[in-house]
Amino acid sequence: MDTPSSSLQSRVVRFLCKYRWALAAALPLLLCALFALAVLALSPLRYEPSYFSEVYAERYPKPGPTALALDQALRTDDWALLAELEGLRWTAPLKTGPTLSLSVLLERDNRYYYYLYFDTKTYGRHVHAIEKVKGRWIVAPPDAHFYLYSGRWLRIAGPLTVFWWLLETTVLLMRWVFRASARYREKLYGGR
Repeated sequence: MDTPSSSLQSRVVRFLCKYRWALAAALPLLLCALFALAVLALSPLRYEPSYFSEVYAERYPKPGPTALALDQALRTDDWALLAELEGLRWTAPLKTGPTLSLSVLLERDNRYYYYLYFDTKTYGRHVHAIEKVKGRWIVAPPDAHFYLYSGRWLRIAGPLTVFWWLLETTVLLMRWVFRASARYREKLYGGR
């Protein structure tokens, strides 16, 4: 006897079997949407409300003073100041050291100011993004939130998606070749 749940299960299985190649083609897009939804769902929990009072808004009214404060925090290894500059509930670790110094405003886009910090000992370059959030400027660590809103996630997702589609196209072409060759052998040799 068919129950409604077994009937639904069989319909779902038939649907998945019938449209499996379309679902496989849409997999990268579904993963990108899942990534974006996860970041958006966690956004309300991202920032510590105590770091967004009037005192902090007056202390960091523009990107320049925020970059200078970050320079001081990186040089002195001041984790409390770094937490204040990030404004996050869970601070992200940044490379610190007495040889780091603010070099230049490297780039600016619609949302972020990118400042270059230079390590005079190792000649390493460290880029830190600064953005305006809730009336003050903060240091944006390179996490999932930053990658989504800066658009840098496309540098990873784009090539991976193209690779996936090329792989899937190759599999479909090979499937077609194998089936066509099987039909040709059947026609040529007649099922022996």
